[in-house]
Amino acid sequence: MHQTRRFLLSLAALLSLLWVTQNPCEAITTAQTGYSASSLQPQQGRYFKWAAPAGWRVSETNAGVTLTSPDGVYSASLAMLLRSKGTRTPAAFLQWIFAHVPSYRDARILSARDLPRERVSYQTWEFIEAMVSFTDNGLPVTGMYKVGVANYMGMNDAMIVGYRAASANFKDAQSFMPRIAKSIVLTNAAEASGNNTLVRPKNNPLDNSAVIQAGQNRQRVVDEAMRKDANARRGTVDLYDSSTGEKLNVATQNKEYYWRKPGSNEVVGTDTYNSPGVGYVPLKKY
Repeated sequence: MHQTRRFLLSLAALLSLLWVTQNPCEAITTAQTGYSASSLQPQQGRYFKWAAPAGWRVSETNAGVTLTSPDGVYSASLAMLLRSKGTRTPAAFLQWIFAHVPSYRDARILSARDLPRERVSYQTWEFIEAMVSFTDNGLPVTGMYKVGVANYMGMNDAMIVGYRAASANFKDAQSFMPRIAKSIVLTNAAEASGNNTLVRPKNNPLDNSAVIQAGQNRQRVVDEAMRKDANARRGTVDLYDSSTGEKLNVATQNKEYYWRKPGSNEVVGTDTYNSPGVGYVPLKKY
């Protein structure tokens, strides 16, 4: 758990750097859109923060965020999928996304270039930047995405961040959409998570809270099995002291009930729910 949290904190820092290649002097105002730096309103969600013009639709889950203009012409998004089985390249993950989002059709990678690798915790991430043309709910669009993948121990983590616009508006989008995409930053690393299935609901790309919840439930089952296996190998048992809120991991005595001696960490096991002495605190197995 602590290793996962450290990784997510490092991942949060990495996500905040994904668009640093944008020219800092790049203009954000266009005559066509009317969007300007002052029109971007910072917002804090449960897991991420971002900045978008007033009136933009926001869809957030613990796996990502999608920001969409009221007319649907412009959209920026970030998504991360953790603990998928197998290995992938960034290009393969990009293709997988376009194969699994129902409203995406006729995807074509127009250009792609490798980006520097990044070391995050115990993983090495590979990145590409790709320009893609496709149709989104029948609308011809062009998108610019940065895609990263880390492969480890027969599993992979992946992320994608970027923007897309109606192809007729893509030139205008290049002047302000990178700033919006860059503004999406993970802020709640402790609760953020991913899943290995991606479905697009309610016309919001890279977003499905039901699937994410299912992934979290599966992970909890795995974590619980690993905890019990570790206890069996070590010959220990996990106990909870409700009077102090403490969790104890002690050598098992192969007893049904456990008690904490007053004023100490000494634990005594019994076969029946009878206190071994005055002042002993009952402990709960968990």
